Amino acid sequence: MLQKTPMLLIPGPITLPERVLKTMAKPIINHRGEEFHKLYEEIENGLKYAFQTENNVYIISGSGTAGVDMVFQNFVYEGEKILIPDFGDFTERAVENAIKVGAKPVIVKAEWGRVPSLREIIDAIEKEDVKSIFIVHNETSTGVTFRMMEEIRNAIGNKDILIFADTVSDLGVEPFYTDKWRVDVCVTASQKGLGGPPGLSFVSVSERALEKGLSNLRRRSFYLDIEKLHKFHLKRETPFTPAVTLLYGMAEALNILKEEGYEGRIRRHKENAEMIYEFLESEGFEIFPQEKDYRSISIIVFKNKNFDAPKAIKKLYEEYGILIARGMGRLRDETTRIGNVGYEGRREIEYFLKSFKTILSNMH
Repeated sequence: MLQKTPMLLIPGPITLPERVLKTMAKPIINHRGEEFHKLYEEIENGLKYAFQTENNVYIISGSGTAGVDMVFQNFVYEGEKILIPDFGDFTERAVENAIKVGAKPVIVKAEWGRVPSLREIIDAIEKEDVKSIFIVHNETSTGVTFRMMEEIRNAIGNKDILIFADTVSDLGVEPFYTDKWRVDVCVTASQKGLGGPPGLSFVSVSERALEKGLSNLRRRSFYLDIEKLHKFHLKRETPFTPAVTLLYGMAEALNILKEEGYEGRIRRHKENAEMIYEFLESEGFEIFPQEKDYRSISIIVFKNKNFDAPKAIKKLYEEYGILIARGMGRLRDETTRIGNVGYEGRREIEYFLKSFKTILSNMH
């Protein structure tokens, strides 16, 4: 699908197709009326397809961070232990979130560019009385994907431990099967792999997680309170005024996802990623993730060795209308990131790589 510039190849938001943009221009409706109930239901059905789940999916007018906040505020009890594999900027945020609600994070660390081993995680589960595990499935800062969800679930066995997953930067790009892997709570956002406008987050919640959330007497958030969210969800509404315009766009984006097909979308992104990684290696760049098995499909991160990233990023945008991103957090000056979470197909990626090659040639 050829798009108008700018082509946003950043970790989100993405370049939206005309179909989504036009839908967002529809007249505003009453968010307590029948039309909204239909819109809500349409979006929820689309989200269940995206999450590969039959669980309730809650709609939050707030970015992915609001969705993650909702998990900690409701499903993590004060004083209990939560296991967090820590290998990047967003996993560090999860640790901070756990501390804020008075939980005790059990941290299994890996150096940035790697993931903790399955053995280390299983050892921590066996040694510590953890009540939940929070996994950042795709670490946007390092370009590392945690591909051990099924193994973690099998290791837990019949222990009463909830699994939470942050798929904000890769749902709809990386294979993720919420029900098959028995993930209790899964969070994502609108503006990346799901193909929608920025500003919404979605949370899939299992029955046992819902029960735990509703039993939590120390829920501290008014806006993100699971009791309110669930009560209104049953009426096909949100507790507070939703971002109606963004929801129009999201409904259309989810229609496009269904048309392309879940496996089809994943295949397209995988092919894009392979082209980009191949190009970077042929140009002599070092990929930041140290193990090929954990390289992200959605966020491609490479090192800036002998590469003037700010200059190249500026030229690529000014001359070709393509935007890629600086590194994030402590990796800001050390790495560059390419987002592969939008509607781009082979033609767009070829155009990007050809343009990037020209920029690189002119800079030497």
